[in-house]
Order: sequence, then C-alpha cells, then structure tokens
Amino acid sequence: MRPAARSRALLTLAAAYAIAASLAGCSGPDDDRARPDPSPRTSSDTEICIALVGYWSKEVFLERPTSGRDFMQKGLSNGQNEILLGAVDAAQKERKRTDTDAALKVLDAYVEKGCVERYRNGKPTEGIWREPSSTPPGGGPASPSP
Repeated sequence: MRPAARSRALLTLAAAYAIAASLAGCSGPDDDRARPDPSPRTSSDTEICIALVGYWSKEVFLERPTSGRDFMQKGLSNGQNEILLGAVDAAQKERKRTDTDAALKVLDAYVEKGCVERYRNGKPTEGIWREPSSTPPGGGPASPSP
C-alpha cells in the first residue's frame, strides 16, 4: 500500500473509531452515566390499596361512566371493595352536610385509614385471597387414597 493510501486508510479508521465511541456514549470516570441505576422503588400493599381504592371511590362518588363496573372488574378484592363502599357512603353524607370538596377530603381520609388498617399485619388471608392449604376443610387428607 502506498504511503498516501495508507495515511488515508488510517485517518478513515480513526474517524470511524471516534464516531463509534461517541455513539456508544463513552464517558469519563466522573460521569453520572457510568454508575449503575438504583433499584426501582416498589410500592407497599397499603400504598397500592390507597391508590386503587382511592381512584375507584372517586369514580363512584362522582358518578363517572366507568364507576358501574363490579369490584372484580375494577381489580379490587372484596375487602378493598368494602373500604370503597364505606368511603363513598361517608363522602355522600359529608356532601349533604357541607359540599363536594369537603366530601372528597372525607373520602380520601376514609380510604387511607381503611387501607392502613387492612394491611397493617401484612396481606389479608381471608376469603378468595386465602393461600391454598394442603388440608381441605374438615381435616381429611388432601388427596384421596388409592
């Protein structure tokens, strides 16, 4: 290869490496991108309950079109639905006494208190949400003997 061709090839190769390095996001040791991202934050059962029940209780209280779904279509457990119904009832009573803004504050407070109470000792274990057990009701064997 002639010297001029060789120089052009080396310049082309150097330019290609520079472009590739800039596209790859190379950075110095002090760059924040060099550090791994922290783990994502997870929500507690109580926080999820407050968000979910809070949303649906407002939909029901304000009589929005989606509010007519049953509790399973809303993604609620039976216990969460009981909190929703109690919150809506309390908010409706408050609205009759005062106004809608005050009623929404009562609704939020009722939902928060209900969800905190429901999940204070971990996940509920009653009803359809109960973990399957190896012993069926009545204490008999889990599966029939051959």
